[in-house]
Amino acid sequence: MTYEQEFLKDFSEWVDQQIQVSDLAMKTAQTMANEDPAAETAAVRYESRLEAYDFIKGKFENYKNGKPFHEMPDFGEIKY
Repeated sequence: MTYEQEFLKDFSEWVDQQIQVSDLAMKTAQTMANEDPAAETAAVRYESRLEAYDFIKGKFENYKNGKPFHEMPDFGEIKY
């Protein structure tokens, strides 16, 4: 495995871990939002991080599929 391949593998694994941590933190903050007003704000911050890590993960999928770097990842339909 080349240095670049190993780096991409390790970085992809790190992003996956960050997604798991951010998802758990967001869900925990959402459950605590009724008790602590600051938890509601924290949930929004964790959700933003989760979206950013999902974007990076989409970039990895594009790379694996041979798409150019600047092509946007496919997120399906997003509802706000």
